Amino acid sequence: MTDEQMQAYEQIRSIAERANFLLSIGVTAELDVEGTDLVFRACVGDMRLPVSGTTKLTAIERGKSWLEDKAKEDIGKV
Repeated sequence: MTDEQMQAYEQIRSIAERANFLLSIGVTAELDVEGTDLVFRACVGDMRLPVSGTTKLTAIERGKSWLEDKAKEDIGKV
């Protein structure tokens, strides 16, 4: 995520709008450790999402799904 994207993200107040913004940037995955296991963590830029998977593809799909669920939340929530 670029500095400009991070600044734009920080200006967004609702959870739904933030989720849509992150979806527009795109979800990736990188190696991470959970307990004693190596997993792939879903990320958007340097922002780590609270979902993981045993493969990169699984982590990315779970990350997209998690953000899509957040995007459906009421616009007024922060």
